[in-house]
Amino acid sequence: MKHVRIFILCMTMVMGALLSACGSNADRSNTNVSAPTDQSSTSSNNDGNKSTEAATRMYTDSKGHQVEIPTKPVRVIYTGGELGDLLAIDVKPIGAALGIIGDQIAYPELINGIADVGDLLGDLEKVTALDPDLILLDSGGSYYEENAFEQLSKIAPTITYDRLSTNERLRVFGDILGKQAEAERWISNYDAKAKEVVSKLNINTNVTASVFLQLGKDFYIMGNASLGSTVYETLGFSPSAKVKEELIDKGEAFANISSEVYAELAGEWMFVLTDDDETARAATDSFTNDPLWKAIPAVKNGKVYYLKTMWNFDDAITKERLLDELPNIVNQ
Repeated sequence: MKHVRIFILCMTMVMGALLSACGSNADRSNTNVSAPTDQSSTSSNNDGNKSTEAATRMYTDSKGHQVEIPTKPVRVIYTGGELGDLLAIDVKPIGAALGIIGDQIAYPELINGIADVGDLLGDLEKVTALDPDLILLDSGGSYYEENAFEQLSKIAPTITYDRLSTNERLRVFGDILGKQAEAERWISNYDAKAKEVVSKLNINTNVTASVFLQLGKDFYIMGNASLGSTVYETLGFSPSAKVKEELIDKGEAFANISSEVYAELAGEWMFVLTDDDETARAATDSFTNDPLWKAIPAVKNGKVYYLKTMWNFDDAITKERLLDELPNIVNQ
């Protein structure tokens, strides 16, 4: 049940999707920044020129709150599921919601020294003890509570953000944290790296692909979300007709499915997220022994690729490391 909860929370991220369905509100809601309100001291150089830097500025967040935030926040607490976004732009928060993602992520060594503040809404006592100067609160999903925003705002300036796509989120975080150059650098480097990987894999963009997720006895099909966004947007595969019709066109991040629909959802390539090892997949109760699964053309043609569920996130660090792993996964 823990894995299902984690999956649903991280998927909601989107996601719409994510990941996909969030879309174009980012530039409108998160870059609506007015002139700073507080001025720091002014210094003069030998030429008599004055340089003025604002200590704070006003920021309008994704929920429409106008919040006075530090121009250069130092003690940041992050309560969302895409911690890798901050780490990718050289921001290591003092606290984060590690209880949700800490044992699932593909970059465990990078979270050393980050305090766990509890769930996605934050443990108020833990947050207070860390003495933050800025709190970033995920506003996506049904679990968002305005009361949580109000309570956190009593501790430190708190702003909400939408989940959006990876690049959109990086630009929003870059703006908030004064890391615009780092965000653009990551996006540029990732695009270049993605082209290299696509070339190595010799992917034909006319080929269809689908992404399945196994969590215990439950089976899901992914839309344009998490790993799905990498498969369709980065690698350039096309979704199967049924996935496009039933999920992507409707902005659905994922759907729980039964074995009866395996074949109609499957693409010519299949990526299967599961924490089962080869031995477990060979067990008598494995989905891989289902006759309906064995009848899928991709299975018969050896075009099924198994990945750990830790790759089913769309933060910047996970996506970058996934590019390094894909050639090994596909060439197994």
